Amino acid sequence: MRLPGVAVAVDVDNLLISTARAGHGWRGFSLKAGFENMFAWINTFGSIFCVYLYQPLSQCVPNDKVFHELWEKYKNEFVFEVIYCPKKISPETGKLIDNVDEHLIFHTERMVDSWGPKVQYFCLESGDRGYSPFLWNTIKRKHHLEIALVVGSKSSFSKVYQQVSPTALHPQTGKELIHYFLPKEK
Repeated sequence: MRLPGVAVAVDVDNLLISTARAGHGWRGFSLKAGFENMFAWINTFGSIFCVYLYQPLSQCVPNDKVFHELWEKYKNEFVFEVIYCPKKISPETGKLIDNVDEHLIFHTERMVDSWGPKVQYFCLESGDRGYSPFLWNTIKRKHHLEIALVVGSKSSFSKVYQQVSPTALHPQTGKELIHYFLPKEK
C-alpha cells in the first residue's frame, strides 16, 4: 500500500542558521546528511511527492553541489527543485532585502491546487512564526492538508507553534510530526 503524499517546502537559510545556532555549529555539519535524515523521517508517515528548496541568491554557490547530488539521487522518486529567491527593494529603506518567505508562500499557494489528492501532508522546514497565517489559512483550512514541521533546534521552534500545536500526529506512533534537522551522519 502506498503511503499518503507529502509536499515539502524548505526555507534553507532559516533551517541552516537555526541548526548552526543550536550548538551544532558548522564543524561536522553535513547538509546532505541532514536532508537524508529528514527524508527517512518523512518516509515513516508518507511518500515524498515533491521537495522545493527556497534560498536567497547569495546562498546558491555554497549549496549547489549538495543540492545537485540530492537531485541526482532522488530525481526519479519525486520532484526536487531549488528555487532561488532574488532580493526585493524595501519600500521603507530602499535597500535590497531577502524575501524567501514571500517566495515560499506565493509559490506554494500556486502549487497546492495542482497537487490535488496526491498530497495529504505539507511539511514546512522552518520554525519561523511568520508562516503561521499561511499554514492555518491556506494549508490547513483551505486545502485540508495535514502539517508536519522540520526545525533546526528547539530554540528556533517558534513559541506560536509550540503553544498552538498545528502539526498532525504520526499515524503509527501518535507523536506530533515535528523533526529536528540532524546535519550529521548517523
